[in-house]
Amino acid sequence: MTLTKIPIEEVSLLMAVANDTRENSKGNLISFSKNVFIPLTQLCRDQCSYCTFKIEPGEGPLLVTPEEVLKSTKKAVELGCTELLFVSGDKPERNYDVYREKLKSMGYTSTADYMISMSEICLEENIFPHSNLGIANQSELIRFKNSNPSMGLMLESISERLMDPGMAHYRCPDKYPKARIKTISLAGELNIPWTSGILIGIGENWDERIDSILELNRINNLYGHIQEIIIQNFNPKPGIKMEGQPAPTDLDMIKTVSLSRLIMSNSVNIQVPPNLNSKTYMLHVFSGVNDLGGVSPITIDYVNPESPWPQIDMMKNTISEFGFNLRERLPVYPEYLSANYIEDHILGRAKKFIDKTGFVADN
Repeated sequence: MTLTKIPIEEVSLLMAVANDTRENSKGNLISFSKNVFIPLTQLCRDQCSYCTFKIEPGEGPLLVTPEEVLKSTKKAVELGCTELLFVSGDKPERNYDVYREKLKSMGYTSTADYMISMSEICLEENIFPHSNLGIANQSELIRFKNSNPSMGLMLESISERLMDPGMAHYRCPDKYPKARIKTISLAGELNIPWTSGILIGIGENWDERIDSILELNRINNLYGHIQEIIIQNFNPKPGIKMEGQPAPTDLDMIKTVSLSRLIMSNSVNIQVPPNLNSKTYMLHVFSGVNDLGGVSPITIDYVNPESPWPQIDMMKNTISEFGFNLRERLPVYPEYLSANYIEDHILGRAKKFIDKTGFVADN
């Protein structure tokens, strides 16, 4: 019997087992982080068929300036945010001369170089950067570790078939699964707490979807640094190449979340983005989810701009109605707040924000 044809009564059993597993390992705590989202540059050398994030030169600013980063950082700190999420396109300096020259005029050699510098500025303002650069090499990751308590890179899918013409990752050199696995593994060698995950509904089949989760579990069994996996559902948008591709159903999400909880080790946190699942995130909690990701009181989700963040108070009320306790965390999870994973100068700052549980203190 294939996963697509599991009878509904067996899906209910799958959910129940996944929920019990979550409860045994995570209790009644559901976490989130309060963040500001800064798309450091939306230029990108990839051409993903599902993307609305990417722009071309002339369609918007080449980058967010240091002055704008600092302004957003100060505003975020005023509003009590503890995470600054940096996101960029993949290696745009390799495709765009105008962008490369802009970086050079500012004293930077690459997007990684610029993001590291901005991370250092943010840390000095007492907010913790969580950088999602894309593919990174060892020397870049070593530099990031000096200012980032955690980082992220989605595996998205282990399927090389998605690189074929007409598929979601065609003409996307940074989406080769082996390249992404290498970056995630390098982070493991360096003990960098890492957020990864899969994107579902982009043309992968069920075997490929499960193989992607199994691969993340394999890497985590080697290094133990994957703090969280995100199960992110594709959301069709007007104007993209995959505009006509149907979104994953709620049942698809339930089965994927439940199986992910059962496959991954109990220590790994599992997230669904609440803005992409605004009416169903509690359903996914009962399928094994224990985290609702970064929620911003300031900025939109630049990757899914049509999907607003939920209000934190409303989210807290909904969670509590079902008997759960919503707790704010730093970008790095409590179980990774140690000198084994985080540089001492960052750990010292982090301890000023947390209580004895490792979550953000209520005051």
